[in-house]
Amino acid sequence: MKRIIMYGYYTLCFIAIYLLSSFKEESFIDGVEIKNACIAHRALVVDDIRDFTVTLAILALIPCFIYLKSFKFKNKPLNILSVLLAFYLLWRFFIRLNIC
Repeated sequence: MKRIIMYGYYTLCFIAIYLLSSFKEESFIDGVEIKNACIAHRALVVDDIRDFTVTLAILALIPCFIYLKSFKFKNKPLNILSVLLAFYLLWRFFIRLNIC
């Protein structure tokens, strides 16, 4: 039962990171005039709130690391999920718009 709850929480964290790192101007990407998220962010975003939402996403990750620490990082699938979650957070909030 605990395993199902933890995997569900990791899934919830992936969804939360996706939603918190998105900006509404991404819906304007049409492939013709605005080709990708970099152009949409550069041309249309006036008020970028990702600096606030990244702290919310990091706070959501704290229970994952507390759970892993309680098992001394011996649960391999959750270790892999934690690393993937950290890379996904870095990608969604920082890397994808900085490598344009």
